[in-house]
Amino acid sequence: MELTELIKKVKELELVAHKNAFSILSGEYVTSLPGRGLMFHEARKYIPGESIRMIDWNITARLGEPYVKVLLEEREREVMIALDVSPSMRTGWQEKTKLEYAVELAATLAISAVGCRDKVGYILFNHKAVNSSIPKSGKLQLFRSLKAMLQELDKEEISSFTDIRVVFHEIQKYKNKKYIVFVISDFIDRDIPEDLKYARAEHDISFLHIYDPLEYELTENLLVPVFSPEKEDTLNKGILHPGETGGLESIQNFLRQQGIKYKITVDSFSTRDQIHKKLKNFFHKKKRRIL
Repeated sequence: MELTELIKKVKELELVAHKNAFSILSGEYVTSLPGRGLMFHEARKYIPGESIRMIDWNITARLGEPYVKVLLEEREREVMIALDVSPSMRTGWQEKTKLEYAVELAATLAISAVGCRDKVGYILFNHKAVNSSIPKSGKLQLFRSLKAMLQELDKEEISSFTDIRVVFHEIQKYKNKKYIVFVISDFIDRDIPEDLKYARAEHDISFLHIYDPLEYELTENLLVPVFSPEKEDTLNKGILHPGETGGLESIQNFLRQQGIKYKITVDSFSTRDQIHKKLKNFFHKKKRRIL
């Protein structure tokens, strides 16, 4: 993609994302981050490796084991958008592929954050960190973020796979930082690592599950030529009935259970959904869970 064309596409994406961000009351996301804050949220068990300065000694003395206070963070926030750019995200039978839809969603989150003077960073990942930036403020950082995401749409990834661990390893590089992390992926392999519990102790993490409805529609009247873009041994029949890859309810239940287990907000986004409406519902759900 030539530079002039790329700049044009960045401006187009920014315009669309601005409209979405305006509709979701940008910056209305409430976050729960341990440490300095203004409002008590909950007490939870201390996780080995955390700073002992976070321990609430009064609660610890009463209950006989270390506990930490979690406070609602109300100061300037640092938003990290983790976008899955693996081969499975490049498929789709709607107006947009899963990755195209996810890029617009990520751009909406970025513009919403910048509009509230929050800092924005990104991690583009498959089985490794393809591109990343620590959160920074300002329009220049927004341009860099949108440019990096759009450049991924031009690539043809055929030899990688998804590893969510990459996101947690990447954010853990930055000690003494507390991020709002949005992980955008199809979570197609349903592999949520135990690393999440350590990352969750430091950061406010949400999972945004992207799916194409045709992937999960059960019908015997349609056959789809298919190959596995990430694991050669998962689909080798050549054709399948949509829905044979597993039900939508099944993966949503799995992600919901992970959300309960790790105390994170999880929501599913169909590539047919209007982004501003779904994001507005997502933030309401997140606010209810925290408050």
